[in-house]
Amino acid sequence: MMASSLQQFVHDKLIYATAYLQGRFYALPRGPSDVYGLFVSKLTSLIALPLPLLSFLVVPFYGGSSTTVSLLVFYLTWSALVISHDPLTIEIYGTIAIRGLCYLLPALAFLAFDLGLPDISKNVKARGKRQLPGNLSRQRLIRLATVAVGNVILAILVQAALEVVVTRILHLRSLIKVTTILPLPLTIVVDILKGLACRSALSYFVHRYLLHTFDSPLKSWHKQWQHSVTAPFSLLSSYDHPINYLLHSWLPTFLPAYLFRWHVLTWHAFLIITSLEELFVFSGYAVLPSSIILTGMARRSEAHFDSVQNRGQVGNYGHLGLLDFCLGTACKHEDDIIDDVKSEADKHRLQDRIDAAVQAALSKQHEMTNSSNSQGKLSFRKSKASGSHEDANVRADDTDDHDNNIQAEGTDSGPRRSGRRKLFKS
Repeated sequence: MMASSLQQFVHDKLIYATAYLQGRFYALPRGPSDVYGLFVSKLTSLIALPLPLLSFLVVPFYGGSSTTVSLLVFYLTWSALVISHDPLTIEIYGTIAIRGLCYLLPALAFLAFDLGLPDISKNVKARGKRQLPGNLSRQRLIRLATVAVGNVILAILVQAALEVVVTRILHLRSLIKVTTILPLPLTIVVDILKGLACRSALSYFVHRYLLHTFDSPLKSWHKQWQHSVTAPFSLLSSYDHPINYLLHSWLPTFLPAYLFRWHVLTWHAFLIITSLEELFVFSGYAVLPSSIILTGMARRSEAHFDSVQNRGQVGNYGHLGLLDFCLGTACKHEDDIIDDVKSEADKHRLQDRIDAAVQAALSKQHEMTNSSNSQGKLSFRKSKASGSHEDANVRADDTDDHDNNIQAEGTDSGPRRSGRRKLFKS
């Protein structure tokens, strides 16, 4: 009975999958006009996806509205976008836009700058002229750029394929939530921090054991592809064997979103952070947006490439350096994350500022204590003076009462004396 039920279930799924694939095949464009129409519609949808974020940023500056109105406009635009578009379209097209705008286009622009203006570029490179990509041949640069762009597109296709299999073939809920209900800012921050922690740990262990420790095709591919280039630049972060790229870069980035089932806005924000990290850490530039995090990550990445080229003890498997510091895999004679924090603190004279702030707080507390003591003494003196004044008033009142009593007694004794005088005269 169970075997027949399972057979019927598999048969129904195969029929549904066959019909679905046939429908998708017949929906493909048949001629140039169909291809043009499909291209225009997809391009319009891609342009319309960032409108909620743009409306959220533009309204406060040009509309003269408050934050509440901006959030209301953002919510209405986002709700209209979710209602009018397929969830898969919002997720995948948003991913394409972010990967293109935050990684691929800037990385290609950096490459064009390094090749077109080498005299200027070498001055902003951390290692000068020998870190320029122009040292590679033209054919190799074209191959490297093609593979890097192809790996990014492959990762997006794998993400789309997983969503199609889960939602349209298995009829399960989507791996990433696409709803009109927006997540709270605190929820977004907490999810991103958890995602960064998971990504850092998974990337470290994959890089250390699968790509550098265990003897396997993965280790050979990694050395022949990515480590065939001595000096890193931005496109090199996605230049590797496709399987290695999916294991080392794509899986640690996408897995937290699937495990915690993030909202699509959280996923897009997380993807922006990771894309910018890949762009700047492998750029080779000495001037970076963050002088404490990105600079140290870039230096550790370059030290990792040097350790592989020198065929010594390989280290610095993680970009952040925290796990390398804890597990003892940091490169020797190389500053770790603790040294970066100390140097940054010395650079900004953090200890002096802390001491000055403590001294200012103590002096302020001392002044407040003295002021409260002086006010207490003054109030005590005032109360004492008012008390003596009241005693004087009481004494004066007692004296007046006594005089009045004496005067009254004198008035009463007057008639008595006159009476006695009359009696005496008589």
